[in-house]
Amino acid sequence: MRYNSETLTHVQRIVARYFNPPSVDLHRPYIAVFVRRSDKVTGREMSQSYSLQQYFDLFDADARQAKITNVYINSEDQKVFSEFDQINKNKTGYYKLLSIDVTRDVTFRSLLGMPVKQHSKIILEFLTDLYIEANADLHAGTLTSNWCRMVDEIRFVLGKIITFYTPEKRYIIDV
Repeated sequence: MRYNSETLTHVQRIVARYFNPPSVDLHRPYIAVFVRRSDKVTGREMSQSYSLQQYFDLFDADARQAKITNVYINSEDQKVFSEFDQINKNKTGYYKLLSIDVTRDVTFRSLLGMPVKQHSKIILEFLTDLYIEANADLHAGTLTSNWCRMVDEIRFVLGKIITFYTPEKRYIIDV
């Protein structure tokens, strides 16, 4: 995955700030989970929002078999991180959370109405999330999310196996 050098430097600086050790490669293997709620449900593109537990139920057995303990979570909903704490407590601390501190509760509509400086900051946060998710060993999300579909397309180009860990009961394929 190629960013221009300035953007890549920024993304790597953000990763180094929040990941210890300071590189995605040093946390392999890891699974990235994107939990979308807000506008996709209210706009009826998704029939419902899914709990983080529903995502974990999809990949937990495979993650354990592959000895994957690191989980990167991306969501516009801050509550997802509290859900992770509870899930991990029930799993006796098996998983280690990877995350970055970003602006939450941002939807496409709210992004368009922001001042340019704030808009630019959030776009760089999106690019950081994209970098981390695309480089994950496994990825879970919803296929009605354009974000997840883009991540999976990039992962495919990078030669990664695409396993559809999605709680949805339908698969959308646009031609």
